[in-house]
Amino acid sequence: MREDTSDCALILSPVQWFGKVEGSPVHLPSLTSKQWRGRLTYAAMSLLVVWHTLAIVVAPSPDSAITRSARLLFEPYLTLFRLENGWSFYAPDVRVESEFRYVVEDASGERHTFVPADKLSRFHPIDIWVKDWYIHVMDTPETYGDAVAAYLCREHALLHPVSITLLEIEQNEFSPEDQLSGKHPFDPEFLDEKTLTTVQCPNE
Repeated sequence: MREDTSDCALILSPVQWFGKVEGSPVHLPSLTSKQWRGRLTYAAMSLLVVWHTLAIVVAPSPDSAITRSARLLFEPYLTLFRLENGWSFYAPDVRVESEFRYVVEDASGERHTFVPADKLSRFHPIDIWVKDWYIHVMDTPETYGDAVAAYLCREHALLHPVSITLLEIEQNEFSPEDQLSGKHPFDPEFLDEKTLTTVQCPNE
């Protein structure tokens, strides 16, 4: 005598399982597989976060037997992603950059000082590129000075420029006490002016 299992039948197959509930097939393994994939993905991402966190903590840690052993494990990962940072990675010694300025002397002898960085926005990508250009000019004025001055002569043609003087403004030490007293890092007392070069503009 065969038992009727038409209302709820479960057929086991090497490939898949099917269930019938009130005559409608339900794909049990598809739901289970989706859940497993989600859980495995979550677990893998969690492990990656833990691994990465440990790596960036181990890399700058002070030298000891424990950290040397840990670095042997993390070394390939640190090298691959260039994470071999020193302890200063967490507390960097921020270098004070010099400021680039230039002075345009017009035909009447009046001098006009310009600070190009004042026209830049730190939120615009070009800010970094232009400031790097200023750094190259200040580092090697003998290479770039004449070309930059010639460009500025044309840029300020309405002033009828006679000469362009390129300047490097170096900041001196500025303490927390100076800040609290209402002073500013760019006040004249905290700045040293260095003349890079003076270039004559061509006659009009």
